[in-house]
Amino acid sequence: MIPMLIIFLIKKAKHSTFRFKKFIGFKKLILRLKLTLAILITSFSYGKTMEKEPINQVSFKVVRNSKVIGKINISCRTQNDSTTYVLESQIKAKYILAFHIKGKETTIFKNDILIYSSVFRKINNKVKSNHSIIYKNNRYFLDKSGQQEALQFNEIHRNLVTLYVTEPKNTHSIYVDNETRMIRVKAIGEGKYKVSFSNSNYNIFHYENGRCVKVEANSSLFNVTLIPV
Repeated sequence: MIPMLIIFLIKKAKHSTFRFKKFIGFKKLILRLKLTLAILITSFSYGKTMEKEPINQVSFKVVRNSKVIGKINISCRTQNDSTTYVLESQIKAKYILAFHIKGKETTIFKNDILIYSSVFRKINNKVKSNHSIIYKNNRYFLDKSGQQEALQFNEIHRNLVTLYVTEPKNTHSIYVDNETRMIRVKAIGEGKYKVSFSNSNYNIFHYENGRCVKVEANSSLFNVTLIPV
């Protein structure tokens, strides 16, 4: 398509040479042709690049007592040597009091190493979590309320968000953003893994062919099941 357009423009230019020489000069026509070609090639290359950088999305409905009380959406985008995960959640439940939980987590891996992650969570309009970690100079730093603190972690290759997307085969521990610590991943059956948090809370992740097909989330307040949509 691009070569044909160039030929058309050149033919048009030949028929219009006299007019361009008289008014704006033949050199300006050549400059316009070069500029048009550069824009077309750039646009074509960008389009091809974007085709190689798909955005995968996974959605879960949050179910409690056979009733859908919320949703979790996760997008995963790979570009060159980096992969970015964005998790957004919204849950409305009632346990003595009404709870409206909203959260957003962003995770970036580069060459399979976690280089940035953040978590923001609100319960009934009150901020419960708002912090991030960044990897620089071969160390992790926790940024909380504008204060930075060095963390004693080695390279992190998986965090909790990734468990909603792919099975943690050969993974013994993950980073949990909300608790800012490494937590053990325990295989408890074929395609079945348990992750225990503080306060006796835990999740059980179920996988089929490497994909997460169910999550049992158990807490001191109530238990829910996450089912892919």
